[in-house]
Amino acid sequence: MKILYAIAIAIISLPLMAEERLEIMVPSGNYVSFMRNTVVPEFKKLHPDVNVTVSNDERLDTRMAAGDNPNVYIGVFGYQPAKLAKLGKLAFLDKFPGFASLTERIEPHFLRENFGRTYYIPWNATTQMMIYNKALFVEAGLDPQHPPETWDEFLLAAEKISALPARKDGSKVYGTVFWNDVLSSGSWYWNMLAPLYYNTNHGKYQLLNRYGTGIVFDHPAASMATFMQTMQQAQRFAPLTMETSFFSRHIGIWLQFGFGWKSTLTSAADHPMVIGQDVAVAPIPVQTKGDTHYSLLDGRAIMIFKETPEKELLSWDLLMLLMRDDINLQANIALGQLPTLKALQQDAYFQSDEAKPFVQQLQHTLMSEPSALSADVANIILANYSRVVLKGEISPEQAVAESAKAAKKLLNEH
Repeated sequence: MKILYAIAIAIISLPLMAEERLEIMVPSGNYVSFMRNTVVPEFKKLHPDVNVTVSNDERLDTRMAAGDNPNVYIGVFGYQPAKLAKLGKLAFLDKFPGFASLTERIEPHFLRENFGRTYYIPWNATTQMMIYNKALFVEAGLDPQHPPETWDEFLLAAEKISALPARKDGSKVYGTVFWNDVLSSGSWYWNMLAPLYYNTNHGKYQLLNRYGTGIVFDHPAASMATFMQTMQQAQRFAPLTMETSFFSRHIGIWLQFGFGWKSTLTSAADHPMVIGQDVAVAPIPVQTKGDTHYSLLDGRAIMIFKETPEKELLSWDLLMLLMRDDINLQANIALGQLPTLKALQQDAYFQSDEAKPFVQQLQHTLMSEPSALSADVANIILANYSRVVLKGEISPEQAVAESAKAAKKLLNEH
């Protein structure tokens, strides 16, 4: 009896088996609540013994420096998978079961390899278009059924709207607006300006070459100086900051309207703005009528950080759940995003007046540049853009030359 008692005590004294844990890191706000309320309960049905925690990405760099990585990370297209893969942080995804069948369900232009492997899966997408106030168009003698197609037409429309008298409360009317408040935020804001730049060079030039080893924005055909000059002219008809936003009803045209901001229409001044009624969405202007209108392909990318094979497989299961048609559709609706899955693009939700133009625009988009240094080069461009457009310190041509010199130095150092 004493022996049996001793064995029982020993068994009871053994540490309990640790519960398997998985962490998914997402942007703050609605992404956190969607994961906790929708995704985690579904994942628990598949893996009841796995504890999934949700965190936001405000301290990602600090945590990586300490070796404290999440398992699954919802980042952005373009430079982020390239940067993290180059640092050796990410697992390549083409090794996991079901990878081929998953990618067959995704529109090909959302996918891109880095260093010869796939390090992300596009969860959702977004792009920018031009939104305009139909009432202000009518008041300025413009036809709201025929929005500006070219940059010359845009500047003319912006000038006419800016000439309208102040409102009863003294508020000035502006032809357009730019998000100059966030110029210092870095490459994120370049993603807002990039579509405007692409539409001065027929979508043929970004900032870097396809390998990320050299710059192309200084090529004469890239028309970077033309882009800066156009923005300098447009700024004459815009407030200095977004303190007066498009939703104030005092702005005629906003060139940087993303599908994800449609919810803001409901809080517009006086009463909600309705697409198709008092506002409309159209492509971003181009140099010459008949040119293809381009925009930026941006969105959220799912990445898996390197871990044990068991943890990576669990992370892959979570990724596959996020790409399940029903979960993916719920995410797009809840987060105001566009679909990357072929099967969802014809869903009734994406055929509405507010969504369909954006889904159609996805056919003519350029992905955020997949280079680890593209963000740093964008910061160089933004600094000189500010000197041209906001401060008038240097000419557009000088800004391109100085940006090219600094960018080449940066690339040579890496």
